Formats: sequence, C-alpha cells, structure tokens
Amino acid sequence: MPRLVGQRSNTGANITVLITLVAIFGVLLEYFGVIDIVPGFGREGRYFQLKIQSTTEQVTGQPNQ
Repeated sequence: MPRLVGQRSNTGANITVLITLVAIFGVLLEYFGVIDIVPGFGREGRYFQLKIQSTTEQVTGQPNQ
C-alpha cells in the first residue's frame, strides 16, 4: 500500500462539519423543547410536559385516628 507523501489531512474541514452538526442538533433540541435556553423560542407545546399535581386537596368525612 503506497504512502501518500505530502498529503495534508482534512482536520479543519472535519471540525467545521462537526461543529455545524452539533449546532443544528442544539437548535433542534431547543425548538422541540427538550432544552430551554432561549425563552419563547420553539413550538408551543413542550417535549416533556410538566404536570403539576395539586397537593391542597382535602379529605372530608374521615376522622383522624
């Protein structure tokens, strides 16, 4: 197998593509609501719906024992 003498690697181009893909992935996560860095950006509904449970319900008619 011959050696490619004098050939430069494409490391700079590979890093640029990697950074671009990570940025696109981050924007998609922000848009779908997985992360929330920019308030008001993205879809109306969130990916993970936070459900707040009411803990102030009172039980009536049960005597304390």
